[in-house]
Amino acid sequence: MNVMNRVTLATLKRSKTRTIVTIIGIILSTAMIAAVTTFISSFQNFLINLTIADTGDWHAVLYDADLDTIESISQNREVKELAITKGIGYALLEGGLNEYKPYLYVLGFDEKAFEMLSIYLKSGRLPQNENEVVVPYHVFTNGGVRYKVGDTIELDIGYRVLDDGTVLGQKDYYRHEEDGASEKLVVTGTRTYKVVGICERPSFTIEEYSAPGYTLITVLDKSELGENDTANVYIKLKNPRRVYDIYDNLGMDKLQYKDYEYNDDLLRFMGISQNDNFMAVLYSLAAILIALIMAGSVSFIYNSFSISVSERKKYFGLLSSIGATAQQLRHSVFFEAIVLAAIGIPVGVLSGIAGIGVTLHFLKDMFASIMALGDRVSMTLSVSIPSVIAAMILALVTILISAYIPAWRSGKISPIDAIRQTTDIKLTARQVRTWRLTRKLFGMEGDLALKNLKRSRKRYRSTVISLSMSIILFVSTSSFSMYLMESVSDVYQDVDYDLYYFTNERGDLKDSTLKVYRDIVLLDSIEEGSIVRELYAFTEIPKEYLNQSFYDEMIDNGFIPHGEEAPINVILYSVDRDTFKYYVRQLGLDESLFTNPDSPAGIAIDYQHYYDDQQKRFINSSIFGSKKPKSITLTVFDREDGQLKDDILLIAFADETPCGVPDYAPSFHSIIVVVSDEIRKALFDGEEKIWNPANMYFAAVDHAKAEQDIMGILVDAGLPTYNLHNRARNMQNTRNIVTIISVFSYGFIILISLISIANVFNTISTNINLRRIEFAMLKSVGMTDSSFNRMLNYECIFYGLKALLYGLPVSVLVTRLIHISIRQGVEMPFRLPISSIVVSVLSVFFVVFASMVYSMRKIRHENIMDAIKSESI
Repeated sequence: MNVMNRVTLATLKRSKTRTIVTIIGIILSTAMIAAVTTFISSFQNFLINLTIADTGDWHAVLYDADLDTIESISQNREVKELAITKGIGYALLEGGLNEYKPYLYVLGFDEKAFEMLSIYLKSGRLPQNENEVVVPYHVFTNGGVRYKVGDTIELDIGYRVLDDGTVLGQKDYYRHEEDGASEKLVVTGTRTYKVVGICERPSFTIEEYSAPGYTLITVLDKSELGENDTANVYIKLKNPRRVYDIYDNLGMDKLQYKDYEYNDDLLRFMGISQNDNFMAVLYSLAAILIALIMAGSVSFIYNSFSISVSERKKYFGLLSSIGATAQQLRHSVFFEAIVLAAIGIPVGVLSGIAGIGVTLHFLKDMFASIMALGDRVSMTLSVSIPSVIAAMILALVTILISAYIPAWRSGKISPIDAIRQTTDIKLTARQVRTWRLTRKLFGMEGDLALKNLKRSRKRYRSTVISLSMSIILFVSTSSFSMYLMESVSDVYQDVDYDLYYFTNERGDLKDSTLKVYRDIVLLDSIEEGSIVRELYAFTEIPKEYLNQSFYDEMIDNGFIPHGEEAPINVILYSVDRDTFKYYVRQLGLDESLFTNPDSPAGIAIDYQHYYDDQQKRFINSSIFGSKKPKSITLTVFDREDGQLKDDILLIAFADETPCGVPDYAPSFHSIIVVVSDEIRKALFDGEEKIWNPANMYFAAVDHAKAEQDIMGILVDAGLPTYNLHNRARNMQNTRNIVTIISVFSYGFIILISLISIANVFNTISTNINLRRIEFAMLKSVGMTDSSFNRMLNYECIFYGLKALLYGLPVSVLVTRLIHISIRQGVEMPFRLPISSIVVSVLSVFFVVFASMVYSMRKIRHENIMDAIKSESI
């Protein structure tokens, strides 16, 4: 090791605090870069596994290939694995409730097909011979027919055919007579199967949603295949990147098959799709994040090397005077960078991988909830060699970029100037001049503190910028998360129910349907329920009751000439007696006001939440002013009876609605009126057919368990289950997306802030160390400890105030820009994240004071004469 490198190592050992802080900064920077690259690797692996769980582990498929084609493909050297499936035939599903899916479809799998295609058992086992089948669970949930493990089923197997003789398959939807071409089932034989397992619904690849048959899976007996039989062939290649050359590689122009396709989703996530836009977006986002991390890291690491060169300036002057070249001086700075990188980068990479691994562990359930089939595949840590190498290279480039300018400056130092240190401070009296008011307000100590900051402008500016950036990033991220949460809640207006069921029954419900409703409400998993009917009507409201802004908007949109009454849509909701009684009691109203059929009365909700096509955003508004109408005349158009009219009293205006009724109207000129079931029967002379079919709404303790319980009741009652919808699951998915975004946003901002804090600590501690002689001289001329402490406290206050002076206005501006961006999609008032601002203000002063206290700890009790005699060599 040469002399220059030994001197560099000695300097690093002597400046332990700066060296440790710099290494911490490098570790943080590298950790963030490694976290980004590892997350991209993990996310890509998650998507690949998720796609395999959905569509299967294959790259291409040939449909209806003949036996010679299958044999030719199996002998091809490009092919790694081959799976074969064949349709055995269709059979009618007796007792099925879905008129668009009246069949069972028996599909045979060979041994490899069970491995390469995705079949997930709920109970039982997979079939082991051609006389056993697994039945998909949606035969029960969608078709209303329940099979159990151990059942024996006898099926009249055949094929579907149109009147013109065209044979139909699973990709051909069921033909009704009203479609203009009816189909029939031609039975060719009878097969008996034993149910050995119940599986999840097969993937879209096996059974499309429009498929007319529920897929029963059995074992394919290849010995029964005849010369004229065809089968589907799923191909997995040794080199997936050659999949798009499959036509030439397999000689498909000479083979016999009906069609072929690629597993596009799997290939896309593997990064070998012909349409690689998804991966381009993913890598672009990663590049942007890494660029931000590198930009923030360079400022800190550059500052550290700049301080190092400043500290070693006299060394460099002495070395230059005895023959050291400019290139050797530059190499010494780069050597310092390499030494620090050799320590910081490995630790940073491991820290980043560990950090993202812990994060993914705690967020895996949320990732699973927002992805179909997420319960079968976990978002786990996946470390790839390319991601680690990329992180190490990017971190090293960041460090070398940071060291370049200080290294270049070190080679330009004049030996005489460096030894005499004549270039350290070049100031005029004007540059450090302070206002007289400063001394009056803060005394001599405050005046000296401000002069010190003006004198060391570079270090002062670096500290202030670092603190300001931390404030801006923290407040901006808080604002982003706050507005994101509010906008999602606003767009997907929370409802007070978890599940709803469409009965398709108008008027009074059948006794059997009412029994189903009562049985559901009595479930332990259900909190409350309601039966709701809906009717669209309209009315005209005089100008005196309307908001001026709404009235002007109606005129601008051409709905009314100036001076006339405004047409308003009225959405009537009737709810069952028990629900309405509970609702009225909640509002503190007298139920008797709403039960007189001769004087129909309801409760109005004047709140509109809608998407404006012109403004391209969601709007929240109201129609009525402070004066509200006591009654309105409703008009309904009926195809048979023409125009129907009736009057209704508006007893109260409310903000709340009963279970199952939305608390907002979906258009700007609509209101909601809630009535009881008794009033529904009295309105419009009791015309039942004008009301929409009834819906049942349920609030659940556990929506997933409640869904299964309700399905059981519906099937037992012979009602279709596909009309049952789980609203809570969709809302939870949306909330989880927001939570994931917030976690990663705050994680990113915390690490960036830590780098900024390390920069501040490094700058202040080095600055204090370089001012040892200055402090000793101030004490030698009579400055007391209390005055000395006040001077340092004032410096901290000035640091903090200046950082807040720059950081807070910019943070407010960024928050306003975020609000403007959000308002492009959702209307909401401007708000500041007050709690985050308070936290950032307190944190700024804490960081500055803590850095100052730590830095002064070593030199506070230093001997004055020893400090004055020592030089910063």
